[in-house]
Amino acid sequence: MIHLRRQLPYRPTERMNVVSYPIRDIVMEAKREEAKGKKMIYLNIGDPPQYGFPSFRVIADRVKEALDDTWKGYAPSEGDEQLRKNVAKIEKCKPEDVFVVAGLTEGIDFFFHSFIGFGEKVLLPNPVYPLYLSKAKQFEGESVFYRHDGDGQIDVGHLSRRIEGAKAMVIINPNNPLGSVYSAQNLADVTDLCAEHDVPIFYDGSYDDLILEGKKPDFRKIARGKVPFIYGSSLSKNFCYPGARIGWTAFHGEKWVDVKNAFFLLCNQRLSVNWEFQKAAASAIADPTFASYTAEMRLRLLERRNTFVKMAGRLPLSFPVPKGAFYAFMKIETPKWRKDIEFVRAALKQGVVFVPGSGFGRQEDGVYFRSTFLPEPQIIEEAFERIKKLL
Repeated sequence: MIHLRRQLPYRPTERMNVVSYPIRDIVMEAKREEAKGKKMIYLNIGDPPQYGFPSFRVIADRVKEALDDTWKGYAPSEGDEQLRKNVAKIEKCKPEDVFVVAGLTEGIDFFFHSFIGFGEKVLLPNPVYPLYLSKAKQFEGESVFYRHDGDGQIDVGHLSRRIEGAKAMVIINPNNPLGSVYSAQNLADVTDLCAEHDVPIFYDGSYDDLILEGKKPDFRKIARGKVPFIYGSSLSKNFCYPGARIGWTAFHGEKWVDVKNAFFLLCNQRLSVNWEFQKAAASAIADPTFASYTAEMRLRLLERRNTFVKMAGRLPLSFPVPKGAFYAFMKIETPKWRKDIEFVRAALKQGVVFVPGSGFGRQEDGVYFRSTFLPEPQIIEEAFERIKKLL
């Protein structure tokens, strides 16, 4: 007699229940409004080309050259040799300390996968880029949040009360979603505290060439020799090429032997990253015209930031004025709204797409949402005119 195995309905594993990405999740609701014929203004995602910012031209030119190359096989798992050499030159580390990843997103995934164990404490900024929240949950770490002061700087006093027993600390500078830029002194105070408690740092430098006010702090110089750290970046924001999906992580300090071995294994199992774009990245990060390209981009961002601040200042909203990246994290200063998702859905009805603040961690002191200021000034003005009646 043949016994047929009973077919159970497919269910994703429990680990998938913690996977979310509110920046894109809200788009599904926006598309439903758009399907009704409503013109939507998308202020939810930091995608510069979507708002007319040109990508660094060297990348596309070098990809075209690479496509004509006779080599069409796998790239090395850990990354193209020349790209790793060029990153190592910037980072002042060895090429073997550099790993090329499919956007810094994959580097963040690899870091949590290889370093954070069950119940281990990870210090995250509040608010925080949602991917870090999701990865901490996915790999069963304990998220512990440090806060910022009114100027968007890391509150070192608060951090000192949270740091005991931490396995690692994440720093995002310029910060997403706040748009704040941590000063050199603030970072020095933080690294001193981390060194005292033997807490290594994962430093997300995705926007570190997009500082609109003040000097760019050299975190590598500040932290080197004091605390082990990983510096991550990519082509996505500084080079305005998020579609390339090329990022890198550079390991600094002696703590990372086992983690680097784990990164190597994780790179092996995903085989390799797009070869042509790695060649392009190697050229782009060494190209002397990059400085003038980013200078022009910062001027355009500053104009849009100023329009955004002017328009937001006419409404009951408060936020630290963004000094880097292209986001603002807004607090609603009216009792009209008690839940951020209700406000965001009301804004959708007006044709404006924001991200609820709770997507960036629990905000206990009010109702928040995140917006980008990437669109042209007239579009920013129209967006605020649309939501004015809601506030």
